[in-house]
Amino acid sequence: MKFSLNEAYKRIESDEYSIFHSSIYGKIQYKLEKKEGTPILFIHGITGGYDQGMISAKGLVPDNITLLSISRFGYLQSDLPDDSSPENQCKAFKSLLDELNIDDVVLIATSAGGTIALKFALMFPSICRGLILIGSGYPSLLKIKGPTGPPSFLLHDKIFEFLLNHMKYMMLNMFGISKKEYKTGLKEDKETVNQILNSLLPINPRKEGILNDTYVTNTDMIQNYNDYGLENIEAPILIFHGKNDPMAKYERMIEASKRFKNLKLVSYETGGHILFGHGKETKQHIKKFLNEL
Repeated sequence: MKFSLNEAYKRIESDEYSIFHSSIYGKIQYKLEKKEGTPILFIHGITGGYDQGMISAKGLVPDNITLLSISRFGYLQSDLPDDSSPENQCKAFKSLLDELNIDDVVLIATSAGGTIALKFALMFPSICRGLILIGSGYPSLLKIKGPTGPPSFLLHDKIFEFLLNHMKYMMLNMFGISKKEYKTGLKEDKETVNQILNSLLPINPRKEGILNDTYVTNTDMIQNYNDYGLENIEAPILIFHGKNDPMAKYERMIEASKRFKNLKLVSYETGGHILFGHGKETKQHIKKFLNEL
């Protein structure tokens, strides 16, 4: 697959999305596809946006479910307020839900979006019917080692286009997917991971959000550990995590999982950060979880 920067800009410029103008948090970009049942609020990870959220959600949930995907602070058309804390991001989400007259959601969060999902479930328990976390980070008393996001010098359109087209296997390896695993994977799993990689472009309009995740979102659960009372979350929780995830360490997830009241945990030996090769199984687990809510 060839990754084209020009086509990526055409995609985000021609797509149908909406903008909510918050008097406190500025522009909030979102896409709502109304179908049936309790809406899924998809919370994307680092390098994401509402577009990546929609791509990921459609690969995980039944086709007849209502989907709401939001670009978090600093991503694409969403503004980055002066106070871009996870708490304020959750308040911004709540203001959008109020505007849309939505008072009941199931949260699905990937990667850095897990911080926001956990905070939201704690701040607005009456709205959160269920919580699904995929390759998420978790509060921990362990210190962070190494960077919590990509180096800023890489966050340029032409560099990312080059990396995707000429160093694809290096990019996959960053997600915990080896060259051998990718080459021997099923066609549909390759298509899914290529769609996710393609949604990284363009990177320039995501840069502010990525840096905010690196320095604010991804460190908040460590710096403010006591503010994340996981044992107080009443909603049912479903966690997916690859044991070989190089970005969100499995050990931190296990440590945090002991604090949840109502948890189902699905672990995979392989698959890395985006659970490559486990799409069908993951989708079946999610369908069952949603039916039991």
